[in-house]
Amino acid sequence: MKRSIILCAVFGWHLASGGGSLLAQKVQGKIEPHGMGTVAPVSGKSKASGTQAEARSGSASTHNSANLNVSVRLASNPALSARIQPLLPAGFTVATASAGFRNQGQFIAALHVSRNLGIPFDQLKAELTEKHPDSLGQAVHDLRPDLSRSTVRSDVRMARGQAEQDIDAAELANRLSTNATLAARAQAILPTGTSLQTAAAGFEDARQFLLVEHVARDLNISFAQLKAEVTGGNPVSLKEAVRGLRPDLSTAAIASDLAVARQETKVDLQAAGVLAEEQKEIARE
Repeated sequence: MKRSIILCAVFGWHLASGGGSLLAQKVQGKIEPHGMGTVAPVSGKSKASGTQAEARSGSASTHNSANLNVSVRLASNPALSARIQPLLPAGFTVATASAGFRNQGQFIAALHVSRNLGIPFDQLKAELTEKHPDSLGQAVHDLRPDLSRSTVRSDVRMARGQAEQDIDAAELANRLSTNATLAARAQAILPTGTSLQTAAAGFEDARQFLLVEHVARDLNISFAQLKAEVTGGNPVSLKEAVRGLRPDLSTAAIASDLAVARQETKVDLQAAGVLAEEQKEIARE
């Protein structure tokens, strides 16, 4: 009897133990997906939080690097710094004004918008460089709600164009200052007493500058007038500019004269090594 009782007790204990284990396995099997789903997000969130923190850190590092690059690039580009100097508001230097901007194009466009629309630069800068920055168009809309959206778009487009002109002009000025052959050839075509750097300001590149020089000299057109036509506020093509300034020339004569000027420009660029540089850049693209 005692033996039977002991056997039953042992059997019951194993059953209870096994059943409990089996029950636990079944219960675990039922809740595991939910449990994993519950645990996984916590783990994932923790990981994501770490990733986000790293991303923020990396973003901050990149942002700081970008800001530094703007200041450094401007500091190493005297021609561009000098060109935008008149746009700086009182109390600002190029370094302090550019701090926080993503790139020099955005910075220079903001300077032009500020000047064109009479928006305080510090307010515009705050909109563009805060933690969650606005686009230039949105910033202008916020600060000048009296302007229509179409007007804002037009003003922003104009400011960006002005910024591009500043950058192009500075690049050309730097090229002329570092390429003695190019500078000499460009100076030789200019009217006597004309400053090379002043004459080059406003042109997109050395090719356009030289071409206008050659056309002005070959057709006895005022360089200043021709330059104003092709680089002014409402620029026209070189052909249209020549037609307007030399109405006595036929269309065929203008086409022929432009072809000659283009060849002369090509010779200048080749002699200065500029054409070869441009061809290499095109080949790498």
